[in-house]
Amino acid sequence: MYLGHVAVALVLRSRAPNVPIVPLTLACYGPDWIDAALMLPTGREPMAIYSHSLPALVLGALASSGLYALVARRPGALQMFVAWLLHWPLDLFTGFKPVIRAQPQIGLDLYHVAWADALLESLVIVAACVIYARAVDSRRHRRVFVALGIVLVTTQVVFDVALKRLDSQPWHPLLAFAP
Repeated sequence: MYLGHVAVALVLRSRAPNVPIVPLTLACYGPDWIDAALMLPTGREPMAIYSHSLPALVLGALASSGLYALVARRPGALQMFVAWLLHWPLDLFTGFKPVIRAQPQIGLDLYHVAWADALLESLVIVAACVIYARAVDSRRHRRVFVALGIVLVTTQVVFDVALKRLDSQPWHPLLAFAP
């Protein structure tokens, strides 16, 4: 999932308006930040176990919420924890992720079905923008979230079109462990 993670930050923020959106968004992308940092010296595939497996997710969620509690000294640690944990189920729709070990990986692999990925992520983004817009009182702020939704959906569609042009692999969903 690319921009769908922003949707999680928006929904969490709508439920806890005193929590800053930037740390929430960073927590939503936390496993990807770890993955990016680890892939610099080596390849991408072996690193997913350290960033996207369920044990890594729990450790990252604990670390991010603890760091937020220490640094910010304000409410929001629980939201950081949840934001980090929700990364895996969203990624399960779009790609392959390890569960406990590096293999097997499971997922719906919608990155290889560009229209389905664009549709799913767009629906998630629109739903989050609606939820967040309902949580604010100002009409002007609501218009900002309509514009934000349009920008996010447009960006997501551009990503999916680009990915489709660059990727020639067939769709291969895998939701059960191979025997």
